[in-house]
Amino acid sequence: MWGLMPDSKPRSTRPQFRLVRQQGHTLVEFAFVTVIFLTVLFGITEFSRALWTWNALVHATREGARYAVVSSTTDTEIKKYVVYHDPAGSGTPVVAGLSESQVTVQYLMNDGTPAVNKLTADMVQVGINEYTFDFLVPLFGPGLTLGTPTQPFFKTTLPLEGLGAN
Repeated sequence: MWGLMPDSKPRSTRPQFRLVRQQGHTLVEFAFVTVIFLTVLFGITEFSRALWTWNALVHATREGARYAVVSSTTDTEIKKYVVYHDPAGSGTPVVAGLSESQVTVQYLMNDGTPAVNKLTADMVQVGINEYTFDFLVPLFGPGLTLGTPTQPFFKTTLPLEGLGAN
């Protein structure tokens, strides 16, 4: 009496319930994997941006030191050249958030001590202090400050070629 009728098809409710439960597991697994994937993706993106910014700041100090070495110019023009790649100070900064107040220009003797003036100096050092790298995604903190007021994080030192230097 409780068996199957010859003309009826057997109902299989168990696979249907398993399928519904499996869809729920799949959705939960997808959510976990998506969160992990997006975190890794944004981490790679932020790390790449940080490396690009690092490279651009190092390049800016190199260009500023080269400009100071081969031309008779003021410290203000050197700072503008580092920030804008233009001694007149027009345009946009080479790196977002970089300002002239963060750029230092020092004239040094061969032993590394500060020179009395730039005409008696043997080397010039151009540095960038206290640059704050801001993350696009706030998951990684508010920002990363590179350098202190007394010690530039990015700096380039070159021997002077002009200005009456040896």
